[in-house]
Amino acid sequence: MAAKTSEIEERVLAVEIRRLRKKLRQIENLEVLDRPLTAEEQEKVNKKGAIRLQLLDNLEKQVNTATSRIIPTAPPLTTTSTIKANVGGREEEDEDPVDDNEDNEIVEEISVEMKRKFDDDDEFTSQGGDKRTNFDDENQDKIQTSKEVMKVAGEPSQPAPQESPQKSASKTKKKSPKKKKEGSPVTERGWANVKFLVRELEGHNDLVYAVACQGSTVISAGRDTMVKVWDADTGAEVRSLGGHTGTVTSLMILPHHVCQKLASQHDLNPESDKLALSGSTDCSIRLWCLNTGQTLRSIYTYNSVECLGLVGCCVVSGSDGGKVELWDLMSEESKSLFTTIGHDEAVTCIKVDGNFVVTTSADGLIKLWELRDKSLHTIYVSENVTSVSTSKPIANRDIKSLAYRNYIYYGDEGLNVKALDWKKGMVHKLKHHLGDFGSTGAMCTTGDLLVCAGYDLDNGLAYINFWSLPEEVYLATLNDQDTSRVMTMDCTTTEMGELRIVTGGQEVKVWDRISKTRYSPQDAVPIEFNCQFSTRAQDSDINSDDSETDDDAEIEARPHGRRRWSENSETDQQQAGWLGSWCTVV
Repeated sequence: MAAKTSEIEERVLAVEIRRLRKKLRQIENLEVLDRPLTAEEQEKVNKKGAIRLQLLDNLEKQVNTATSRIIPTAPPLTTTSTIKANVGGREEEDEDPVDDNEDNEIVEEISVEMKRKFDDDDEFTSQGGDKRTNFDDENQDKIQTSKEVMKVAGEPSQPAPQESPQKSASKTKKKSPKKKKEGSPVTERGWANVKFLVRELEGHNDLVYAVACQGSTVISAGRDTMVKVWDADTGAEVRSLGGHTGTVTSLMILPHHVCQKLASQHDLNPESDKLALSGSTDCSIRLWCLNTGQTLRSIYTYNSVECLGLVGCCVVSGSDGGKVELWDLMSEESKSLFTTIGHDEAVTCIKVDGNFVVTTSADGLIKLWELRDKSLHTIYVSENVTSVSTSKPIANRDIKSLAYRNYIYYGDEGLNVKALDWKKGMVHKLKHHLGDFGSTGAMCTTGDLLVCAGYDLDNGLAYINFWSLPEEVYLATLNDQDTSRVMTMDCTTTEMGELRIVTGGQEVKVWDRISKTRYSPQDAVPIEFNCQFSTRAQDSDINSDDSETDDDAEIEARPHGRRRWSENSETDQQQAGWLGSWCTVV
């Protein structure tokens, strides 16, 4: 009877944890709306800290309950590492997707998620993840720093039986090359003992939705409408560019050969002047000279611009209404070369590879286009995409991030990074989160690396995972325990040829890989290797919202205030007409 009562209590606790997580995600959807919040919405946002504190208390109860269930079945001197190994082994043996109604969900969640979150039973902090939330000081004092991602690699093993010195010496000589051969990907691919220098660029007073970088030059922009230029080597703000009247959603620093072609038209130095593009919800695309801060050209698009791409000297833009357009930067006319309604909902991401353009939308659809004769021709649409391992259809979610390198990599509100083989219409997944809720808000490729930003909803902190390409081998995780949700990312190289990552969200940060020949400062952030990211990704993400919370409906929010036209009736769309895509002209 006691065991049954305990089982019921665990299920009730699991339901409560899931409800609180949904509330947190609803609040974060509210925070990114591109409009003033109502009094009721602001009241919900103000409860974010208290809800997170309650969630962490419940998670602590859950870990204590599960531990008490596991310890009696273990040897008398069971250690935490033994518990972790036992639970982890059970998870790997489960070949089926996790079901929210299954009892073993709680134990699995604890093993892969909670063991890395709690350093003490009563200490947790939300660093930087709750900067715009007001809640009681007494609650805030209770929150402490969450534990680093658990370094699973290098777990102590059981001592080996004693052997004679001669036998042991001979074995040691034979094992040394074998040990090197079987080393982790971190060691074999030059990621052992790698550290990053992290620098925050302070200057924006609201969420940052777009960053771009090229060498030592970084630009960032977002909801405060300002485009800021930074020196990444020093962290200094070089200048602030004003001109947009709406949220800046997309940025791009033009490659040198394009700058040279445009220099003659605008009386610029073709060798030294850097040019950049910005897109905004004010229905405009602006061309900037970063050296002077001058606006060289402004293109009125008649639709809110959500994302940009560059094909040669042509700009590809995506709108909140699903429109895909092509603009010629070399032409003095502000008329688009090509326009089409490419998606039923907002275009969320654009990536370009040669003459191929990939676009994604809020309804989860992916399209591949080819540029021919100054127009875009559709060559692939992601309809009826199936999983490689199950041959079942892939659930479509609002796509938030995109990268294109042989496969089309994309991220959404699911736990995994998806890799689409568009020629076969098949998707495989890379494990990117260890908990039940997660999102991949940003990703990029550079050289032979796939770099993706993950987010831990429970503690409000972000981290960065690295995979090698084209092998898709997990390499490392970068986590400074002080970064909020990442919404945008770009990569470049430093003067020393080392990797440089720029991320944006509630903070703008520069992450510089430190050369092995350079002295590492004490505050340098070491990379970690968590072997759980190397395990097989689940075939079905378990953070779907099939059921709603008991007192709040799911908030179908879009960054920058995107609207789901497909959710409205045909009459509503007709009534909206031109008003739906109208922008204020200032």
